Amino acid sequence: MADLQSKVNILTSKIEQELTTMVDEIERLKLRPMGRNMHSCIISCYDKAGKAGRKEHIEQCAQQCQIPYQQAGGLTQQEIGNFQNRLQNAMMQCQNDAQAMVTPDMQGNERKMKQVENNLIKCIEGAVGKSKAELGPMKQRIESRMVAVADNGGNSSGDSGAKKSGWFGRGG
Repeated sequence: MADLQSKVNILTSKIEQELTTMVDEIERLKLRPMGRNMHSCIISCYDKAGKAGRKEHIEQCAQQCQIPYQQAGGLTQQEIGNFQNRLQNAMMQCQNDAQAMVTPDMQGNERKMKQVENNLIKCIEGAVGKSKAELGPMKQRIESRMVAVADNGGNSSGDSGAKKSGWFGRGG
């Protein structure tokens, strides 16, 4: 049984490593630039207000600047959570299928139990393989949704008022 657990751990660590690599890439190449743009936008809120601007206007402007970055981070976390849930559910289904194959007379039969374990490993390998194949499309979904968030400036109402100027390097 320890051998089974170590095989499962190896399989899950491989998919976790690939997921981590993908998330790190998204963070470096997409979220960091959005974070930088967010901070530049906030600085422009202070610059536009000068010494005479009202505190409320600066705060409102700064909040608007944060929306795209926050939405991008949220949608990334949502996709990752959905991915992890799908993988966990698939692995639980493998476990359930293996348990359903065990009969009382198999408990003492090492050969039959080994067959159940082999079927379980094959099932988990299939689940991990399917999950690996999902990483590319998931990354594309995240990146395309980030572009939509950035292009919309986090403004879901479609209002393209003065608050939008200066976001993501665009002038108003």
